[in-house]
Amino acid sequence: MSGHIITSKVESAYCIQLHRPEKKNALTAEMYTAIADAIRTADGDDSISAIILYGIEGCFTSGNDLAGFRDGPSPDRIYPHNIYIDALRHARKPVIAVVDGLCLGIGTIMLFHCDFVYAGPKTHFSLPFLNLGLSPEGGTSYILPHLIGYQKAAEIILLGERFGADLAEQMGLVNGVVAASELMDRALEVAGKLATKDADAILAAKALLKSGMNDAVNTALARELDLFNERMATPEVSEAIAGFFKNK
Repeated sequence: MSGHIITSKVESAYCIQLHRPEKKNALTAEMYTAIADAIRTADGDDSISAIILYGIEGCFTSGNDLAGFRDGPSPDRIYPHNIYIDALRHARKPVIAVVDGLCLGIGTIMLFHCDFVYAGPKTHFSLPFLNLGLSPEGGTSYILPHLIGYQKAAEIILLGERFGADLAEQMGLVNGVVAASELMDRALEVAGKLATKDADAILAAKALLKSGMNDAVNTALARELDLFNERMATPEVSEAIAGFFKNK
């Protein structure tokens, strides 16, 4: 495991913590690999009823560590965050996200692939692709319009502005807004309820829920990767990333 990813087992829940406070939980290639490995570990453990993803107090994640994008597009078209998203969306066990504070970029994207999401009242989300000259990824171009409607999705993607937990709940992105001090208790409560049900039935039900949109999401991911790779090679993206580090 990466030193910035901490795993633990609490009763029937496998908990995966993002823990890089000095960088506001910005995610690196090593962290993505560690989270993907942890998800696979949980999936293979019959004593686990659910996987819980969470961050630190006041910060789920500030998104990708842009240092990993400084070298431009990937020559093999493989990006660590896409490998992680693939592991997350194919997780067999239910995944519960506990979100408090910052939840930016890939932090918001990953929620589309979770089964339960609970957010603290001060949480704010954003999909700032266009602010860096990039295009949507992680299945966003298909999932978000189908979740909240085209116009609202266009507003969130094209403007790249932050939105709060109450709006996220209204849109159906989160199951509920919960006091920050009670978030983990809620997640563990849900994991406990899942543990009382037949494990094979839960796996089957989740597979059925996901199967209806798998083909469409796969198509969206392929299209997104083509455009994302093209955008990564543009001078606009290079300048935006360089500007980010210059202004730090």
